[in-house]
Amino acid sequence: MKSLLLALGMFGLEGLASPISNTQRQGFERMGALSASLSKHRPLRARQDDWSDTRNEMTECKPVTVIFARGTIELGNVGSLAGPPFFNALDTVLGADNVGVQGVAYPATIEGYLEGGDPGGATTTATLLEQAASLCPNTQIVLSGYSQGAQEVHLGEAQVSADVAARIAAVVVFGDPFKGRPFPNIDESLVDTFCFAEDLICEDTIVVDTYHLSYAVDAVPAALFVQQHVSL
Repeated sequence: MKSLLLALGMFGLEGLASPISNTQRQGFERMGALSASLSKHRPLRARQDDWSDTRNEMTECKPVTVIFARGTIELGNVGSLAGPPFFNALDTVLGADNVGVQGVAYPATIEGYLEGGDPGGATTTATLLEQAASLCPNTQIVLSGYSQGAQEVHLGEAQVSADVAARIAAVVVFGDPFKGRPFPNIDESLVDTFCFAEDLICEDTIVVDTYHLSYAVDAVPAALFVQQHVSL
């Protein structure tokens, strides 16, 4: 938890991170270790939040279906660093009974990130989008991903038809290596990208810095963005 507090504390500091030119991949192991630690050691809270790193909730059609791809080396299928804080914020603003979360099962290896996103993960993302659209015709789909998961979201959404893309109510990406890349058949007003100016992964580098581990602080703004684009 000390690592998390340090990461959150860095959010208020500006101008401390300078661009780095380095051909060595750095920080991915730290990212995985912090994510694993948070899976085991979450603080007690007044309300019963769900910090599980695995979510498979497409068996029941909810008003809002979140399809989420985790970051590199994170555990489960939604990880811990960005996904669970975002889901808990959605439960707060939309109501837990209205939200179902489905994680994207893919390897999330360092090699997948360096490749520009795991091809199999992209296909799985596309399949989940198609299943949500066909099995739950009234659900409003929220597509989201963190770090390499944002790559999977970009690549997977590009594989679905315009009809399926039209079912996506909002897209939220955190620490996106493809920052600024449009989503086919989705209006840019439906997309919210959370990237610290100092996050080197958002510049498509291979360096994980403290900022890249800090997107829990954007959980509430992200949830409020979704709230603006769904109807309950």
